[in-house]
Amino acid sequence: MNPMVGLIFDVVILAALGATIMYARRLSEQFNKMQADKQAFEQLIAALNLASSRAEGAIKSLKDAVLSGGDQLQDKVNKARALSDELEIMIQAGDNLAERLSGAAENSRKKSQSQTPALSSRADMVEDDDTTPQPRTRAEKELLEALKAKQQS
Repeated sequence: MNPMVGLIFDVVILAALGATIMYARRLSEQFNKMQADKQAFEQLIAALNLASSRAEGAIKSLKDAVLSGGDQLQDKVNKARALSDELEIMIQAGDNLAERLSGAAENSRKKSQSQTPALSSRADMVEDDDTTPQPRTRAEKELLEALKAKQQS
């Protein structure tokens, strides 16, 4: 073989080895960067796991708070409904009582006017004459006020 051909093969092999060394160096640098990125990625995953566990704990405590608050709210709503129903019954009973008292007062006034036309009813006397005795009990006073209110309406 010709020495020149051997020299050309040596140069080609040397060039190929030089290119391989350059390529290996680049791969080594990229591998080192990948190792650094891998560590950063692992830290990111650890931080995400920590944030995830905190979020799960917060969601659980929020759910517990909502459930207990919902139960308390439902209890209050139930009590309010019961009180509302009770008040409705009391109002109806009061209206019925006021109607009966009004009817009784009307009957009493008619009897009083038919027996003594010169005298007016006790409610009118209380309004017109300050010397008339006032009701003795609170119940009498409330009845008179209810009668006056019914007469005015």
